[in-house]
Amino acid sequence: MTYDVDQNEMRDYILDRFKQEGDFRFLKEGEMETIVDAMRAVDAAYMATLPEDGEYDDDAAYERLFADLKSRFPDYKTFAMRLAEDYLDFAEQYLVSVDAIEWD
Repeated sequence: MTYDVDQNEMRDYILDRFKQEGDFRFLKEGEMETIVDAMRAVDAAYMATLPEDGEYDDDAAYERLFADLKSRFPDYKTFAMRLAEDYLDFAEQYLVSVDAIEWD
């Protein structure tokens, strides 16, 4: 089953959660937005490969996010694992908050 999700609202939610967390204050102005947008694009590309009723595999999504972050943002490759994990957590939290996840 698919759900309509306000992508701008989801982006804002994820960015806000990263900023509240405070662990990435060392990033330059605008870098968190660029990184989140990159992760969202990788996540969307992964989801586009799934069949309509396919199951989202957190591990597969994580591996794609992690590899892309290390490649695209080499200055922050030591933080790629944490960024990918947090992104997946925050995205899931948002989806739960708008009742867009159906648990088996």
